[in-house]
Amino acid sequence: MRITLCEIWAEGGATHAKERELDLEDGVIAEEALAQAGRKLASGEGLSVFGRRADVMTVLHDGDRLEISAPLLVDPKEARRRRAERQGDVRVVTAGRHGGKHRLDKEE
Repeated sequence: MRITLCEIWAEGGATHAKERELDLEDGVIAEEALAQAGRKLASGEGLSVFGRRADVMTVLHDGDRLEISAPLLVDPKEARRRRAERQGDVRVVTAGRHGGKHRLDKEE
């Protein structure tokens, strides 16, 4: 069977990817595929198959794309919290064109 091994990492603010194809026996697990490629998982790196999280015991199938991704640099929750703090109070912006729900129904 033939799979694609894709390594993804961030460097200097840009994301890079390197792909190579491997010819393997049927029923190979991800750990064996990595060994045949001469690659070990470093601490913090993750595995996925077509973007879905996988582990080293995942059985691979013909045509799969095994992805090795670098560890996250920033926790996604923390990044979102920082963006929200920078943006400030958004209630005025998200109130809608007429000032909010049912405002047109009320007489002033």
